[in-house]
Amino acid sequence: MSAPTAPANAERDPGRPPRGAAASGSVPVGEVDTPARSAASNAGSVAFTFPLLLWVTVLAALLAIDLGGYLIAAARAQSLADAAALAAVSADVPTVVRPSPAAAAQRVAAEGDGRLEACTCRSGRETAEVTVSVAVPGLLLPTLGAGRVAAAATAILAPPDDLAPGPTRDRAEWTRPPDP
Repeated sequence: MSAPTAPANAERDPGRPPRGAAASGSVPVGEVDTPARSAASNAGSVAFTFPLLLWVTVLAALLAIDLGGYLIAAARAQSLADAAALAAVSADVPTVVRPSPAAAAQRVAAEGDGRLEACTCRSGRETAEVTVSVAVPGLLLPTLGAGRVAAAATAILAPPDDLAPGPTRDRAEWTRPPDP
């Protein structure tokens, strides 16, 4: 039987770690790794890593809150656009004396803290296309240029169908009140 032999690289450089061993964090031959020595060698990396991770976490939380505010503002803008389009087209009903379709859409948008950006709604067309924008709350997104979100909606004044009770559009005598 032969005696166990030492690896070839151990004979050449006794202070060098064996092949495949990590060089960083290794303890030189003949010294003992103690918990106090390990904590002292890692103290600098924790002092650097913790503030960096805290900053990234706070930034991610602010971005998530702003994104939620943007999505809520987008939903609110769409609801206001739908309501403004319906108000504009219902102002065009010939049997009702109301303000102009554009004024009705503007009133609804203003009551919902929105701004009427565009309104293609003239009397007699029986359609209304509106675009409404709403301010986006938050810290990051408004600073980056996403201060308002817009939504568009279209409403069409449809004639009553034959199955609905009441007169149909073909048989009805619609009279439009005189414009003031």
